[in-house]
Amino acid sequence: MRNYIILLILFYSTVAFGQKKEFDLIDLDTTWGKEILHFPARNMNYTGVGEVRFPPKGWRNPKHNNFWSYTYAWSIDIARKIPEKELATDLVKYFNSLNHIDMSAVKNKHYSYATVSKIKQKNTITFFKGKVKIFDRFATNKMILLNVLIESHYCKKKKKTILLFKFSPKEFQHQTWEMLEKIQLKSDLCE
Repeated sequence: MRNYIILLILFYSTVAFGQKKEFDLIDLDTTWGKEILHFPARNMNYTGVGEVRFPPKGWRNPKHNNFWSYTYAWSIDIARKIPEKELATDLVKYFNSLNHIDMSAVKNKHYSYATVSKIKQKNTITFFKGKVKIFDRFATNKMILLNVLIESHYCKKKKKTILLFKFSPKEFQHQTWEMLEKIQLKSDLCE
């Protein structure tokens, strides 16, 4: 009986610790807020997980430099590179769902839109830049324009893609982007 209990404890410990790594995608300290999302979600049929990280201060304050400035990573079971058009569509789906906007209501005045352009390729990483117009239901109840940088890591061995999004309404030259550009994924995610 005692051996059975020890085996159960080891099994559940392994399961718990094994799952924790799945949700630990972004290399940031614990002062950053964290939310986890399971896919399929947000009108997207991907399978995988998402990790959202918010700066310690100012995310919901329109007067703060960190207003709507945050990062988001997806680890999804897609064994291919994701093109610009699909990323733009995914951003629209994500923000419309986040803001409770019906995807079939294209004429809704709060409907999001996005543009994404590839800016460079480095080995298995593709870099994109874009803009997303969204409805801010958390602070201003107005449409706002977010700038976005995206890294798409294609993990051929694991047959998955890991995306890192960095968002801010600030222009790319603003000091807020100095903070966002330092954010990295955990280094062993494709191994």
